[in-house]
Amino acid sequence: MKKMKINNMVSVLFSLILVLVSCDDNELNIDKAVKSNREMTITTDVVSTDFVGNGAQWGGYDVVPTWLGTETLSDADWNTLFQRIDFMRPPFLRIMTNSGWSYDNNGTYDKVTKTLSLFKMLDYAKSRNIEITYGEWGHQSVGGFGNIDMNWIANSVKFLNHLVNEKGYTNIKTINIINEPNGYWASTEGNYDIYRDVQLAYIEEMAKYALSSVKLMGPDIAVFNTASETEWITKTNNDLGDYVGLYDIHVYPKQQLIRNGEFSNMLRAYKKITPSGKQIVLGEIGFKYDEVDAELKRLNEEAIENDPFAGEDSNMMVYKSFYGIDMADALIQTMREGFSGSLVWNMDDAMYNSPDNGDYQTSKLKRWGFWNILGEELTSDVSDENIRPYFYPVSLLTRYFPAGSEIYNVELPDKKGVRAVVGMHNGKYTIAIVNSHYSTYDIVLKSDLVSSLTANKYRYKSNVDGSFVGAVDSDGFATPLESNVTLDFTKGLEMTLEGESFVLFTNME
Repeated sequence: MKKMKINNMVSVLFSLILVLVSCDDNELNIDKAVKSNREMTITTDVVSTDFVGNGAQWGGYDVVPTWLGTETLSDADWNTLFQRIDFMRPPFLRIMTNSGWSYDNNGTYDKVTKTLSLFKMLDYAKSRNIEITYGEWGHQSVGGFGNIDMNWIANSVKFLNHLVNEKGYTNIKTINIINEPNGYWASTEGNYDIYRDVQLAYIEEMAKYALSSVKLMGPDIAVFNTASETEWITKTNNDLGDYVGLYDIHVYPKQQLIRNGEFSNMLRAYKKITPSGKQIVLGEIGFKYDEVDAELKRLNEEAIENDPFAGEDSNMMVYKSFYGIDMADALIQTMREGFSGSLVWNMDDAMYNSPDNGDYQTSKLKRWGFWNILGEELTSDVSDENIRPYFYPVSLLTRYFPAGSEIYNVELPDKKGVRAVVGMHNGKYTIAIVNSHYSTYDIVLKSDLVSSLTANKYRYKSNVDGSFVGAVDSDGFATPLESNVTLDFTKGLEMTLEGESFVLFTNME
């Protein structure tokens, strides 16, 4: 009997030990899983090479003579613009015009009278070796939008030749004829065949000049939030082939599409259909709010209503710091998907007006810019010339991902809103990380690409009240939070990534 009791006790104790060991194993497995989901690893996987660059839509100032009674901006305003763009150091810009704002002076070809602002911008871009995609908003027709005005074609190409070969703006690499041709608002009224015929007529006219270095950028379609327009890229490749130097799409996503990561899925569809050996960029990117972002839609409409200088085509959230987080997230997702750059809409409120009621001389602005350079002169509010929050992260993603960069993938933890990308140029590195969610995460940054790095650290944190945390200098430009930080990837760099924050490490100048 005693022997049986001892055996039973041994059996019970052994079972308890097994249970305890099993609990320890489960806890270890859970702890291991938790730690693993903190890891963010820079890989050796190259997602794109020969990066074109991030930049912005620049151009216009066409209504300045009407607004101010002067030919162009003041020298002081131009100098402020140049200083700010110098900090951005964009490798890529888009400058658009039309005949009436450039070479058509009341029906007469005139390359002097209306070109002062245009030449100011192109002179600046040439001096900084910035790649330009230049073009016209739409084609001209005779007796119906399907009948191309060949006189317009001749003058438009003649002016392009003047820019490239006579003025020496050889940094114009692509020509963008017809903005958003898939839209009902375009000069094509959404008709692909007309878009194709205009491009072919333009190419034929270009052959009369020494313009072989200039290629088309297209199809320049507005896709907004959908992957349903890929056939425009397929048709453009079939019909225009080697004449296309750069493919592009325009996106105006909902905030939710960005923050939940579905934006990447949409981009992937367009990247997949892009012809092998060709590059694709975002020709425009901004945010539009509809019922999906109902509260932002309401706030935007309310802000427009309360601003006598804001037109209907405005995003008033550019005054709020969260817009910088959304834009950083969008640009990082775009780079991660192998796109070769993005052009933010847009540089400056003062570039374009918003003729909501058909008044093309109105002083109501398209408020999307990093600033309004005419705050004092046009709106009697000098503070409106100040740099807005979203310039902080966008300027860094422009400055520190130079043309020619190799872009590397980063394996991400399963944490909502967290995205990261790495660029390498001439042996120097930039690491950009964003957390667009509200939660704060602890992460461990590792790398298979480089074992260690000494870099400057920039940090931008969006506050609920619309302000941001981020070091700036006396000009309002981003400055490092810390300089010469040692990043040891062999043991992993432990970081706290706050909600709605952006962090960038770089050893580039």
